[in-house]
Amino acid sequence: MSVYTASPDLATLPGVRQFTEELLERIAGAVAADRATLSRVDGEWVVIEGSFDREGQPAELGRRWQITAPEFQRLIKEQEPMVQMFEPALLPGEFREQLAGVRHIVIVPLIFEGEVFATVAVSRRQDRPFADADLTSLRELGNVAVLALRSAMLLAESRAAASALRTSEERFRLLVDSVKDYAIFLLDPSGHISSWNQGAERIKGYRAEDIVGRHLSTFYQPEDIAAGHPAIELAEAEQHGRVEAEGWRVRKDGTRFWASVVITALRDDAGRLRGFAKVTRDITERKQIQDQLLESERRKSEFLKLASHELRTPVSLIRGYLSMFEAGDLGVFNERGKRALSVLEAQARELNALIAEMLEAARIEKGAATLAQEDLDLRTVAAEAVDSVRGKARADHRLNLLTPGQPLRVKADRGRLLIILQNLLDNAVKYSPDGGEIICEVREASGWAEVAVRDHGLGIEPEQLDQLFSRFGRIVTNETANIRGSGLGLYLARELARLQGGDIEVESEPGRGSAFTLRVPLASPKEQTEPTSGRQIPDPAIIRSK
Repeated sequence: MSVYTASPDLATLPGVRQFTEELLERIAGAVAADRATLSRVDGEWVVIEGSFDREGQPAELGRRWQITAPEFQRLIKEQEPMVQMFEPALLPGEFREQLAGVRHIVIVPLIFEGEVFATVAVSRRQDRPFADADLTSLRELGNVAVLALRSAMLLAESRAAASALRTSEERFRLLVDSVKDYAIFLLDPSGHISSWNQGAERIKGYRAEDIVGRHLSTFYQPEDIAAGHPAIELAEAEQHGRVEAEGWRVRKDGTRFWASVVITALRDDAGRLRGFAKVTRDITERKQIQDQLLESERRKSEFLKLASHELRTPVSLIRGYLSMFEAGDLGVFNERGKRALSVLEAQARELNALIAEMLEAARIEKGAATLAQEDLDLRTVAAEAVDSVRGKARADHRLNLLTPGQPLRVKADRGRLLIILQNLLDNAVKYSPDGGEIICEVREASGWAEVAVRDHGLGIEPEQLDQLFSRFGRIVTNETANIRGSGLGLYLARELARLQGGDIEVESEPGRGSAFTLRVPLASPKEQTEPTSGRQIPDPAIIRSK
């Protein structure tokens, strides 16, 4: 069965019902009929959408019945009118009542795009059959009715859509107008303001009647206007669809605020520019916090530079005099004096190391750190680092070094690599207060040279990991409060690794320990040379324990 199903009910479309009734009255008059009914075909059902009756009660709108009669099914399939005649006296009472005295009926299919979407049934109560001329007229009227109904439906649907659009636009306007945390307004293609919301009034200080029609450059500082920033932002939005920016903007009272701005180009279906939508947010408070953090970092850098230089000379003098005391040039000490001298020397070395860290951090901050790169076997640098830290470890710490059987060649700064590994190993020792095994493993992985330092110490909470590599970024807890450290070691380690094209990654679990992995690029075959100095590493792999 070929059936066209109209999407909306005709009777529900504004204006269509009245039009349908007038159309049916004219069709009935054209063929001297007493009654005319329009029914919409809806799948296997027929729904009455309009009715005219010259003398009696019109058919009930919305009434529906299933298409089961073979004659009606044939009408839909063959798309030809159906003619019927009834003898009321011979009909069942219920059916006779439904016909309301009708004796002759012609049902004409209304066809659109090759499918039956509705029918018009015209009927006479007198015993006067419809002639062939009537059928011809009804066919022609059916074609006219199709065009008229489709035009009326399209007009009604467009009006309904326009009404819905107006309602939607009004709701959107009310929504935008109620937003107070964002300035949301529209600009015409030349940048003049065409709408204004409460958020814009709150943030910028202008009432709608004071600002609509003025150019968006009203909100910019004179130097930004002179530099052409308003025009540049509109041009970028037009070219790329949108632009985001931050900068100072000016309120009506002349005060400034730091603004986050998004400008979006608005185009019609043909792609023509119709204007811009601009959303502005006051983020002055965030800007102030950022500036405070930057100022804090600047002061840290100044402190590092000043303190390291100012402490360098007196510490050198102290170490010099300690050396003279140890050599006996300034007198002979008893056993207690010698022990005190040993403690002083150890503290002087720590202070000297701290000054070295501060100087290195200051150079990195200034961008003045230089590298003395050479071809190295990473195994020898790792072994030297393990030996240097071994003396700081307690008896219950077990430092193990694992290396591959073949040299692992890198082109790097030996001194900086040694500092990185010493810091990682020293960190593992300090944060393993109960002792335990600390493993330093040298390996090749995915085209990189790696040194992994693993401990079974205190571990680190996941939310604290980002703080590890910041300057002075010590993590202080009840367990770590008594552990000494400057907070520069891991910061320097990562920065020095990155200076050499590498990085440091960390994995940690509270109570189970941490693993820090240094990764540096392997030396290319052209860069690899036979080492001329440095300690020898026995083959194959070795494990060295304290």
